[in-house]
Amino acid sequence: AVVSTQSTGQPNTTENGHRLPAPATLRVMRQSDVWLPKREYRLEGKTGNATELKIFRSEILGILNKIAPQNFNDMSRQMLALDIDNFEKLEIACDMIFKKAAFEPNYCQTYANLCKVLESINLPEQHHNVVSPFKGMLVNLCLNKLVYEETCEDMNRLTREIEEVQLRDILESIKSNQLEELIYQKSKLKIKMLGSIRFIGELFNLGMFSSEIIISQIIGNLLAKREQNKLIENFIECLATLFSVIGLKLENECDNDMKKSAFERNFNDFKDLGLNSNHGYRIRFMIQDVVELRENNWVPRRVQAKPQTIDDLYKKIAWEEEEKKKEAADAARYKKSLKSRSKKPNVFKDRKHIPKQ
Repeated sequence: AVVSTQSTGQPNTTENGHRLPAPATLRVMRQSDVWLPKREYRLEGKTGNATELKIFRSEILGILNKIAPQNFNDMSRQMLALDIDNFEKLEIACDMIFKKAAFEPNYCQTYANLCKVLESINLPEQHHNVVSPFKGMLVNLCLNKLVYEETCEDMNRLTREIEEVQLRDILESIKSNQLEELIYQKSKLKIKMLGSIRFIGELFNLGMFSSEIIISQIIGNLLAKREQNKLIENFIECLATLFSVIGLKLENECDNDMKKSAFERNFNDFKDLGLNSNHGYRIRFMIQDVVELRENNWVPRRVQAKPQTIDDLYKKIAWEEEEKKKEAADAARYKKSLKSRSKKPNVFKDRKHIPKQ
């Protein structure tokens, strides 16, 4: 917008006689080439209504910020009530859900359940399609964001920049600031990678990914991410997370010899990474944990923390209070038994001395 000024009277003067500029009124003039964010400018030419897309984006963001296991049904109905009637809005919905799930891994199951609900969306021009347009777009988005070039290029770029900064002959304060920023960006990208792979695993558990895609395009491509004949450790962590989330269902769905052989081959390749001394102890123990998890029929040794409803929290608090009452009652009974023992007469102490014959 261009701001223009318009004089409204004679300029005032101060006590010393200095002239003050005349007061002006601001009049906002709209232009046809007004600045827009890149995402809205990119979509404006397709729909012709950037304001509508902006409102639509804010509505989805409001629902995603409020959704939780407790209010999931209400929030999912609000999401379905939105007017998602074209590919642009569908793309916005997929992208925003993916980003929220990637950076909030503890709520990946909730976001995956939301995607399962949105799978029923049908566009007017795609009502004859067998595959849901939302499901197809979400699968392609997950593969492009994680498995293919985008994440790999970002990770390699940050690694190269960190190495370049370490070799620069600059002040230590400037170097430390630059390294701190790059390391922060790399750690943020790592959180996004692990959250994305967990989200994909939860989608697979709900039937939105096929076992063929998981084995060939996801696990197979992650195992191929090698650098100097060594698999990148970030992708090893992604594989460990994925096997932990979907191992039981994936192994059960390998119902033919081809799938079974592909799964065994990929898992054995992953298992062999634990024998590579080039990797650190943390990575090797992580691989060993996944191997032991499979040997235990994919039953984890520790219960993983997941989002809980308010009812579940109330039940947990009531159970803890009941346990405290039981412990207090046991302690009281124990003290009572000690007191009763101390009141018994000591036969040896009260016995009179009998002289020897």
